[in-house]
Amino acid sequence: MFEAALMRGDGLDGLRLLLVLLSLAAALGYLLIESRPPSTLRTGLKTAAIGLWVPLPLLALPGAIALPLALLALAFLLSSAGDLFLAMKDNPRNFQRGLLAFLATHLFYLAIILPLASRPEGLVAGAASLLTAAGALALYFWLRPNLGSSQLPVAVYLVTILFMALAALAIPAAQPWLGLGAVLFVISDGVIAADKFGRPIPFRGLIVWTTYYAGQALMGLSLLALLR
Repeated sequence: MFEAALMRGDGLDGLRLLLVLLSLAAALGYLLIESRPPSTLRTGLKTAAIGLWVPLPLLALPGAIALPLALLALAFLLSSAGDLFLAMKDNPRNFQRGLLAFLATHLFYLAIILPLASRPEGLVAGAASLLTAAGALALYFWLRPNLGSSQLPVAVYLVTILFMALAALAIPAAQPWLGLGAVLFVISDGVIAADKFGRPIPFRGLIVWTTYYAGQALMGLSLLALLR
C-alpha cells in the first residue's frame, strides 16, 4: 500500500515521502505536548499533521482520477481546519466549527468511497461492519439523555461517519487498511463524544490522537493507492 500510494516514478516520489515524514514528525511532536496548555506550537503541530497531506492527492493528479483526488485533498484540508478549530480553546464556538469541518470531511470521504463500494467480503469485514454499526448506535443511545438540543446534530454526524466507515469496509480491493482506518476514525470521534457528553475518559488525548492520526493515514494511503 505504501509503495503504491507514494512511489509513482514521476520525479516527485521524494517530495511525497518528505511530506509524509514531516506529517509523522508533527503528529509525534503534538502527541508529546498534547496534555500541555494551548500554545502556538501545540496548535501548529496539530494543524500541520494532516495539513501536510493536502498536497499528496494534488501531486498525483496528472494521469490519475481527477475528481476523487481533488475531493481527497479537500478532505485533508478540512480535517486540518477542524484540528485548528479544536486546538483553539479560547472561543467555545470553535468546537462547533471544528465539528462542522469534520462533518464536511466525512462527506468528502463518503463521496470518494461510495462509488467504489460493493459489500463487505469475508468474515472479518462483515463482523467489523456489524460491530462498528452496533457500537456507534449504542454510543448514541447511551449519550442521548445528556445531549439536550444537540441530539439532532450529533445524530447527523454519527450517521455520516458510520456510513463512511461501512462504505470503506465494503471495498474489497482496499481491505483491510481502508476499512481499519475508517473504524479508527470512528473510535476517535466516539471517544471525544463519550468524554464530552458522557463521562471523562482516562488518557482521552492519547487515545483520540493516535486513533485519529492512524485512521487518517491509513485511509489516505489506501485511497491514494486505489485511485492511481
